[in-house]
This record gives sequence, structure tokens and C-alpha cells, in this order.
Amino acid sequence: MSSSLTFKIRLLHENDHDQVLSLLLNSFFKDEPVAQCLQLTEPLEFAKNIIKNCLQDQCSSVALNTETNQISGICFNTIKRKNQSQKKFKYEEKLQFCCQFFVDVHKNLNVFDKLNANTLLHMEFISIDENARGHGLASRLIEKSIEYAQELKIPGAFAEATHLVSLKCFKQQQFNILDELIYINYDSKRVANLNDENNDRCYLVARKF
Repeated sequence: MSSSLTFKIRLLHENDHDQVLSLLLNSFFKDEPVAQCLQLTEPLEFAKNIIKNCLQDQCSSVALNTETNQISGICFNTIKRKNQSQKKFKYEEKLQFCCQFFVDVHKNLNVFDKLNANTLLHMEFISIDENARGHGLASRLIEKSIEYAQELKIPGAFAEATHLVSLKCFKQQQFNILDELIYINYDSKRVANLNDENNDRCYLVARKF
């Protein structure tokens, strides 16, 4: 890995669709702990819906390799409003399990009440190409996403951090842990392998701007 690599952080554009879809399928779903443990095999429709929703809200950020002009990282963001009804999608059973898991991370508290806000930025997924890791891109993408949110007068943000590495990136940007869900306590059979200190729980993190 060359230390001379340089990256530009900018907003996600419509014409980025194919590149970020490839990054999601070949990096995020391959490396994310829950997806890896469940061995997800049919994430294409799910990935396309993520990108569609994020493009609509126009507040996601990408890291562009300035030499190759290729996208090396993405922070998928959506704008969420208090009491907003959630879109329902029908996916294969393993993906439904994942979706329900992320809903259940929030079952003990209402993040909007906690931050005293009616609108928040939801940082849904962060994916970094394996060849671009070690350059602090995740933290930079979070930082740029916060800047975009502030321009839109959004007062805060929240996310679900599924790995200790991503938790550290959020902490670098002054996010606090509001709650956590230990994988093996959630389902001792399906996610029993997620039991080491780096990926044994999902953290609900948030901050006000």
C-alpha cells in the first residue's frame, strides 16, 4: 500500500451508481461482520435500494482516488425524520434478519428524543476498498458528511457501528455510544461466531452538531 495515495472527498452523484454498487457488493458485504457471518448470497436488490434512497437525499459522500478517478470509499447517508414511516422491502430471509437486527438496536431508546431533534442524518453504511484502507478515509467521510448535514441545518447524526474499527472512527468525530446489542445475546445460534472483542456487538452511536 503506497502512502502517496491521495483522495478527494465529495458528494455522491447519480453517475457514481455503478462504482458504488460494485464497492458495496465486493467490499462491504464481503467484510461486514454480520453479513459475513450469515454468508449473504443475494444482496444485489438490497444494495440497489440503499443507493437509490441515498441518491434521493443527496447527502452521501465518496472518497475519490485522485490518480485513478475511481471511488475508493463511500459513506451512505439518508435524512430521517421523527415518526417517519419506514419503507418495507421484501428480501430473502437472511437479509430480513439483518434488517430486523438493525431495527432492534434501537428498541431501548428513541434517538430523536435523546438528541432532542426532529430531523437527523442517518449514516447507514461505510465501505472502504481494501486497497485504500489505512488512509483514514472512513473518518474523513464521516467528517464531510457532518459538514453536508450542517449546511442543510440538520442538528445531529446517528449510526450503527458493527465493528470496533468503525466505532473508533465515529469516536474520532465526537460520536457517543447510546446503546449496544451483543450479537450472541441477540441470537446465540445464527451469530454465534461473532464473539471476539473486535466484532462481538453493534453500537448505536450519535452526536449533536
